[in-house]
Amino acid sequence: MDRRAIVVGAGLAGTAAAAALAARGWRISLIDAEPGPGQGASGNRAGVLRPLPSVDDNRLARLTRAAFRQAVDHLHALARSGAPVRWQQTGVLHLARDARHEATQQRVVAEQRPAPGEFCFVDREPASRLTGWPVSSGGWWFPGGGWVDPASLCRANLARHASAIATHFSRPVDTIAFDAGLWRACDAAGQPIGEAPVLVLANAAAARRFAVASHLPLREARGQVTHLPAAPGSPPPIVVCRLGYVTPPVDDLRCAGATFAIGDRDSGLREADQRENLARLELMLPGFRSDVDPDRLGGRVGFRPLSPDRLPMIGQIADAREATAGRPARTLDQLPRVPGLYVVDGFGARGIVWSALAGELLACQITGERLPLADELVAAVDPGRFVLR
Repeated sequence: MDRRAIVVGAGLAGTAAAAALAARGWRISLIDAEPGPGQGASGNRAGVLRPLPSVDDNRLARLTRAAFRQAVDHLHALARSGAPVRWQQTGVLHLARDARHEATQQRVVAEQRPAPGEFCFVDREPASRLTGWPVSSGGWWFPGGGWVDPASLCRANLARHASAIATHFSRPVDTIAFDAGLWRACDAAGQPIGEAPVLVLANAAAARRFAVASHLPLREARGQVTHLPAAPGSPPPIVVCRLGYVTPPVDDLRCAGATFAIGDRDSGLREADQRENLARLELMLPGFRSDVDPDRLGGRVGFRPLSPDRLPMIGQIADAREATAGRPARTLDQLPRVPGLYVVDGFGARGIVWSALAGELLACQITGERLPLADELVAAVDPGRFVLR
């Protein structure tokens, strides 16, 4: 078997896929238009690592639970190997939005009986002690959660398998083509950048630029994060969420956000968005923003790829033309697929949670290994689901 692959995109999705394949002895050509890894949606200073429970333990809840466990194991393994990943397992407190939501959170814990150390419900007073700040409600406490520097995770994924991953930065891919069993990725001048029997698209919404992937319903959501000056050791020492999030101090700054606007391509910082983030911060930590001047704050804008059902796309791309030309397929197994072409994309605002599991799932699909998820959950993230719909 020719164990070579091209991966287009060096964010959380692409570096996780490249690392998972490299760990299995594959040789990877990793291509990105930016000058280094984690420069796009994966370039925020810090993001949140936690699962997302639900009353009915739906597919999203089960997927994020499995992904969270995989992510924590992966981060610990990277740290043990000496790879340059920056993260802290500070714990994450997800405060209830209101009394009704608080009752729902308590019900989830009572009915699902999560394992010790997974998550629990804490009342307002212990929640205030955890944050070091008086809060107005209780919430879910995830002691194993925390914050991650996503760009450092991208760099660490590559550093751990540096000998097997050839990087091609500042090389936008203009065309991809399949001929004689090989995929070729070429630049605007028609010069080949990489050649391999397997090609993985992990380049966010730009994946739709290629005709074979143009049917994927990838959209972009503009997210603005606000940076607030923060003294080391100042509260909160944990990540706090409530219709937004705020991190502990990271390099004398804390991150608060984030806004969410689908289809908005404005890359500049906006005062209105800074104020929106500060309003969310006030909901989490009443009085915390009293002396903050929004006009003097920094921040960052990123564009996150997402799918209509808010689940990622992981797997072999369906041949949409072939599927619609003849008798329509009724199941995912019946869908014709584009040979050797895969996608790992649509992470939305949960790239830190999704990426490690997504990389493993994709690598197992490509190599024919036993999949790390139940069939129902594999089907839930199959990119072919949109062709069937």
